[in-house]
Amino acid sequence: MNHTTFFACLRDTHRSIGVAPGSEIGDMAPDRAIFRHRGFAVEFPTLALILALITGCTNSIATAQVNAGDAVVRSYVEIEQRENFAQLLRDYGENKILPTGFELQALLALSHYPELQHVAIRFIVDDVSIPLSSRPHWASMLHSARNRTYLVVIDNNLEGPRDVLLLKNQPFNAQIGIIGHELAHTVYYLRRSFFGILADALCQLSDCHLEFERATDRRLIDYGLGWQRYDHARFVRARFGSAQPTTRSAEGGGAYLSPDELLELIENNPVYSESHR
Repeated sequence: MNHTTFFACLRDTHRSIGVAPGSEIGDMAPDRAIFRHRGFAVEFPTLALILALITGCTNSIATAQVNAGDAVVRSYVEIEQRENFAQLLRDYGENKILPTGFELQALLALSHYPELQHVAIRFIVDDVSIPLSSRPHWASMLHSARNRTYLVVIDNNLEGPRDVLLLKNQPFNAQIGIIGHELAHTVYYLRRSFFGILADALCQLSDCHLEFERATDRRLIDYGLGWQRYDHARFVRARFGSAQPTTRSAEGGGAYLSPDELLELIENNPVYSESHR
């Protein structure tokens, strides 16, 4: 079992049982377990932890580990991948409305998320004033997680310096990276109940949305799209004029990992051991 993938899943799962991201398990005993977070401790029955981890993580760990280990690519080249389009469409296009002009990029990103193979996802390209976003469609919210429809919304009209955030202005490999980031949200929502998603919506109104997005970057790395997200982050930071990018700077208002942070996680993740900078 890939311990990095396990703890990425744990970060997601323990949100649903009331423990903040960044917590650690400690003092496990037959009848109880303790999570520690920033000096605070929460105690709850060990059985609850086990059930949460099994139901929330087992399937995603298995699929993510196999998929990421097989699929890490340092850089996708568009002219090469065009030859694979028909096969990608057969394998990953089921129940998908792909974004016009970015179909190949979306399919390559989807290929890293086996859990999404049969899930209904609608990509929408429109003037929405935010570069990209991902969420369940409100009309399907009461359905079971795998029977919902999920939206990935892509803006097509930003003016001034922010136009660097438009998908059409980014390199091919970087486009796959940021689409992959949005699909990492979708994978997360597959493990969330109706009330869990409502809690996530409230999170967006406070500073906790920063950790929400950064956890999504970490999840994406575990699924083998780290290099693509790294190229995206470098491209955006360079266009914004940040020669020495920091954790919280111009890209997206500080809600994402910096190139240096992404690179550190990539280099310490065993599924990237055969890839090259």
